[in-house]
Amino acid sequence: AAYMKSELRGAPKIVSAPGHSFSDVAMKCLHIVNLASVRDLERVEGRPVDPLRFRANVYIDGLEPWVERAWMGREIRLGSVGCAVVDGTVRCNATNVDPKSGARDMAIPSLLQRTWGHTDFGFYAKVATGGAVAVGDAVTVSAG
Repeated sequence: AAYMKSELRGAPKIVSAPGHSFSDVAMKCLHIVNLASVRDLERVEGRPVDPLRFRANVYIDGLEPWVERAWMGREIRLGSVGCAVVDGTVRCNATNVDPKSGARDMAIPSLLQRTWGHTDFGFYAKVATGGAVAVGDAVTVSAG
């Protein structure tokens, strides 16, 4: 309320929409980002990139940068949760906004396109078997 006080027309409210997904995709899925790919993006950009720009549900680490791009159609396991990797995440201009300040201070989709020839960053995975995921759990990928 304090941040947007000049734009509000009353007190902020929490709203819900049963059956609606407040997401970039309609399918119920996880959005997963490889932190090694974030570090590679930082290397090219020449400055820190807050991983929160990508609004993932799960951040994975300990892998090579961009290895996740070869996982499309494969099965992965996050802790005891089994998932099917269904699609890469096409990035939009929302990633240009610093999640802490709200300032538009980067051009992530343009950088991705110019450097790697695509605008994907992260991927979507459908949960196939439920379970638990905790910080430090292993990520395993089925043979492709």
